[in-house]
Amino acid sequence: MPPIRTAVEDMPLAERLLNGLRYPLRGGALAACITLGLCHYVVLLPSFVGLIAVVIVWIATLRYAIDCLVATAGGCDDPPEVQVESPSGNPPGIFILHAFAVLACVATAAFAPAWLWLALGAAALLLPAINMSLAFDGDLGVALNPLTWVQVIARFGAAYLIPVLANAGLVATIMLARNSIAMLPLALSLPVFGFVCTWLAILDFHWMGALVWHYRERLGMGPEASTVAARLEANPDEQLLAECATIARHDPEEAAIRLRDRIHERYAPGVVHARFRELLRKLDRKDLLIKHGQDWIAQLCTSGDDRRALGVVQECRGIEARFLPDDPGHAVLLAKAAARLGMHELAWHLANGFVQRWPRHAAAPELQLLAAPPRTGT
Repeated sequence: MPPIRTAVEDMPLAERLLNGLRYPLRGGALAACITLGLCHYVVLLPSFVGLIAVVIVWIATLRYAIDCLVATAGGCDDPPEVQVESPSGNPPGIFILHAFAVLACVATAAFAPAWLWLALGAAALLLPAINMSLAFDGDLGVALNPLTWVQVIARFGAAYLIPVLANAGLVATIMLARNSIAMLPLALSLPVFGFVCTWLAILDFHWMGALVWHYRERLGMGPEASTVAARLEANPDEQLLAECATIARHDPEEAAIRLRDRIHERYAPGVVHARFRELLRKLDRKDLLIKHGQDWIAQLCTSGDDRRALGVVQECRGIEARFLPDDPGHAVLLAKAAARLGMHELAWHLANGFVQRWPRHAAAPELQLLAAPPRTGT
């Protein structure tokens, strides 16, 4: 897993916002822009089905935008990965309020055009506060409380004008993009427009998160990125062992399966192998203990940990008296290591078993010397 990059704490706000223009084109954000942009083909679906599909696409867009806001506000410099399910915020609530704001402005333009600028100004002024409230708290009642709006605006002070102006500029950009893209063929204009809308939504919420991060001390928020990074960059095997310890209390077989899958993925440390064997003993799976013993011995021999490999051989001999490493090269290596370490009985067992199993091997004559009857008391 790549490390999480945390935001530079002393970066000027203007530079932070300017750098944010590239934010939607990196990592998970770019994947979201492409995927959700293509999803705008759903407008071609018939009548009510198409309408429902469009709503779902926009809610999915807002869901990811909220994740970006929360991640940025916590000090994460990289966009989060796209998740099917996310616990952050209230994207349906944000969608409903934005749709209501659009309909209200349209109705005002139609029936009271003189009040249109007031309606647009109110929407631009209040929506950032509502968006941030729903992203962090998720409670629609709290977000619609005028006291919440006053508190958010008061905490940011004059800096609150940044998301207000950004929202106005983004709306104008969407309208300009729509008019420009409309000249393209429909099959091309739909995903392009969807990509632009997703890019702007992510940028908008990222900028709000950047504002929260920049004024975190004023808002009484602590940086979470270092905590998240420490958690994600911690040894994943330690996390797996902790999870399996909990699972093993009620389902040791499931815990063993998880550790087996981890061992098969790539090189695993000894503590994972040891815990896996503990669970196999608890499940009385002697066949798997022997099979795993062969695999682990091969890994230990390859890594030069002869002493531990001999311990595994001894353990497997307790299950199957005639146990021998299935690789002749490893058997030779361990027989010599056992003799060198003064483990004469084990050296004899390995040498004698080797000579019987591979009598024509080039190392057989040498190991015949170790295959003499073992000394007593060792």
